[in-house]
Amino acid sequence: MFPSRLITPGVLSLALLALAGCSGSDKDEPGTSQGGSASPTVAAEPQGGGGTPVGGANTGVTVNLPEGWKQVDPTQDTSPVVQTSFHLSGARGELIKELMGEQKKLGMVWGVDSSVTSGFAPNLAAGCDRGGIIGTELETLKEKARRLNRGAEITDLAVSGKPGFKMTNTSTGSDGITTDQIEVNVPVSDERYCFVKLEAEQGTMPPAAEQIVSSFKLA
Repeated sequence: MFPSRLITPGVLSLALLALAGCSGSDKDEPGTSQGGSASPTVAAEPQGGGGTPVGGANTGVTVNLPEGWKQVDPTQDTSPVVQTSFHLSGARGELIKELMGEQKKLGMVWGVDSSVTSGFAPNLAAGCDRGGIIGTELETLKEKARRLNRGAEITDLAVSGKPGFKMTNTSTGSDGITTDQIEVNVPVSDERYCFVKLEAEQGTMPPAAEQIVSSFKLA
């Protein structure tokens, strides 16, 4: 359904989300007024705190993996935990892996909680993407997040001095796994935005999640 020759960088994240079959939680979608969307605001920029940095200039961002986490390449790592955690073990796994291969060319990095030895482990993806025809204006990215993640909660923040937002959501994938997600998006130009996304099986988001989010910086 998403042949690789038709996938441009601007829609890679959207295509991956569609293939994973994520659907929002049953919570009511946050209300918005006719005059525009309103989001709670976090005034202070998050502060990083320890860990092993991954990413860099080629990725466009850096983020710190906390103790017990390791960097992985889901397109090459065939271990059951990695395959399950990145939704590669289902019927759409090969196509998702192909799209992740395109993200890898853009410098995407992935990490996983290596203390989890079976099932679905907390994990993250970080990098930058193009906005494509959707664009990268902050309010446009927020609206896309709301539409793709029913019931998502969105708060404003800053990353490396640039305005962005944090989204939290719970959804169930086509593989039947319900996960909690935390995602930070920040526009960096008219054509490009950067992000970090954390995902854990529902109710198991690790305490280090906020530490990871706080360490997220533009490179």
